[in-house]
Amino acid sequence: MHDNSRHIQGLIFVIIGAALWGIGGTAADYIFRHTPVAVDWYVTFRLTASGIILLFAYALFSRKQQPVRMDRKTFGMLFVYSLLGMTMVQYSFMAAIGHGNAAIATVLQYTGPIYIILWLIIRKYSKWSRADGLIIIGMITGVVLLATGGDLSRMAVSPAALIWGLISGIALAYYTLHAQKLLYRLHPLQLVGGSMLIGGITMNFIHPLWDFDLDFDWTFSLAAILILSVLLGTTLAFLLYISSLKHLSSREAGILGIIEPASAVLSSVIWLDVSMGIYQVTGIIIILGIAIYISTGRKG
Repeated sequence: MHDNSRHIQGLIFVIIGAALWGIGGTAADYIFRHTPVAVDWYVTFRLTASGIILLFAYALFSRKQQPVRMDRKTFGMLFVYSLLGMTMVQYSFMAAIGHGNAAIATVLQYTGPIYIILWLIIRKYSKWSRADGLIIIGMITGVVLLATGGDLSRMAVSPAALIWGLISGIALAYYTLHAQKLLYRLHPLQLVGGSMLIGGITMNFIHPLWDFDLDFDWTFSLAAILILSVLLGTTLAFLLYISSLKHLSSREAGILGIIEPASAVLSSVIWLDVSMGIYQVTGIIIILGIAIYISTGRKG
């Protein structure tokens, strides 16, 4: 019974974490639409604040369980991961939201599993199969339907949103593959918090936190959405997701991770009045259906 209750706790954590991720993207979308906050500044704020909080949580709760020796090689790997993985995922995702909307950005990020399959095949870690070919054709079809709304003569999504969304999928693939190596050396909170903080410090050189428009008429609700989108949509979402992995198989976490794009699409439609045609909805269903299949059924 004890194990069962922990499993249920893991399921609840991953469901809430994934839903918060999706809603956090929609909240960022709302901020970009209604305030002068730039994508660059938002990413700096998101990474710096979350990195500090997650490392503090590690120092408070997890340091005694798993003391880690940070040698030069591990720090070098973490630094590369921070820039090419964490910062690139966060920046490309937010740029896709800024140029498009949270629903489309989140769904395009879920093309990530395709690049993982291609990488494993190129590196000869797994053999090419007919299923892989069908998956890639299906994913391309889904992206085309999402991007064009079924009318191939025009784009229903801005090219910048499409490109940044697909880059965020590639970055997510790198982020996933590289994390596995680092998790042998680091605690998950150290990995996520450390890479966020390194990314946040780096982003401060691009758009520093103090370069902020205070002349804008900040209402309490706009300020609350800005702060909560980071605290709930990034920090708490990561904490819950990492905590859930102790009690769930990666397969279960993968299926439930699909709640993120579903919650982003739903919250965008309800909260931001984002409208989608039947072809775009079909494209979303195809992309997410394939992502679920990869995370559950594919033998790699």
